Amino acid sequence: MKKFLSFWIVLLIVFLSFSQIALAANDSSFIEYYGDGSYGITTLKTEKLFFDSKGTKTRTKEFVYYDSDDTELWSASITATFTYNGTTAICTYVSKSTPIKDSSWRCTAASCNKSGATATGNFTFKKYFLGVTVQTVNKTLTLTCSPNGTIT
Repeated sequence: MKKFLSFWIVLLIVFLSFSQIALAANDSSFIEYYGDGSYGITTLKTEKLFFDSKGTKTRTKEFVYYDSDDTELWSASITATFTYNGTTAICTYVSKSTPIKDSSWRCTAASCNKSGATATGNFTFKKYFLGVTVQTVNKTLTLTCSPNGTIT
């Protein structure tokens, strides 16, 4: 019985390892550079691809902001669920997240909404020095689903 159970545990671990590798390989990223040397990386995360049911997909688009020394300062993301049937698509759920890594930054505005097959998140982050705003970064993230389930 132990050998039988061990076999299934090893098989499950191998399966999950390959699943995670395949799912992570589907991420796509875009880098934006700013004049002060800072930059942001926008990533469409497809890690939930394996678990999607037919006709429904959930995806996350994340923007991570770094200073010129490659230190992560904050991030903003939206997660949306879409249903599609080959003819139409609709966003059924959207949520937002705004983790801060550097205490001199604050998220001063964050909203998300859905309309048709599109989910949108609007964010404003501000850097403060001695109580005065010294930098502002506005970011809009959008997820759109096609009738055949392609999300961009």
